[in-house]
Amino acid sequence: MKATTIISLFLTGIGATVIATSAPASATTFGFNNITGGDTVGDAFAPNFSFNVTDYGSGKVLFKFLNNASSEQALKQVAFSVDSSVSGILSNIAVNVGNSGTVDFELSSQNLSQSNNISGWDGTTFGADTKGGNGNAVQSRESLGITFTGNYNAVLAAINAGTLQVGIHVGSLPRGASDSYVSTPPSQSVPEPSTLFGVGLVFGLASLSKANNGKKWKQKQFNA
Repeated sequence: MKATTIISLFLTGIGATVIATSAPASATTFGFNNITGGDTVGDAFAPNFSFNVTDYGSGKVLFKFLNNASSEQALKQVAFSVDSSVSGILSNIAVNVGNSGTVDFELSSQNLSQSNNISGWDGTTFGADTKGGNGNAVQSRESLGITFTGNYNAVLAAINAGTLQVGIHVGSLPRGASDSYVSTPPSQSVPEPSTLFGVGLVFGLASLSKANNGKKWKQKQFNA
């Protein structure tokens, strides 16, 4: 069998696999926004923080909180506010699931600072904050994982509708200041790593096949 035929068949199989693995996306990313009417000291740093919501399997969802700051900003508290219209959408909270770095949090029902300025905020239904010193907060390039029992699609719908809101408190800002932020829909889907690998493989093999065909055409012209 010719090499180009093998590559074509392989591309067909890989292409089908990519289509299968790319839908639906495994994770959805949300950003944070400043709290209107709240403190302004940390307004410029809100884009440095985000969280992913992932279908964790077995009826669980994973919230992964990310700190993409290049400086000393530290995420010290996470709070979830569940509206009474969707009560029961989350349960069985567990913290420190797949953390990166030296992050270590513990459960806490402490209300989020400045949350009195958040429209629809109904107190801290679930929450967690840093256990011990500042070194256990979510520092630059670190992450915190929190899981719940819950339906992935229902959770996404609630966040986008604002009936489930997520807030964070960040410290170690310039001059020792701190500030709070709240989740902001709309969401952005993130493909699985396997999907990205598959797409790259398809394009790579396609380029190889095209190059081989080009060489054969040039050889035919030379022989003629």
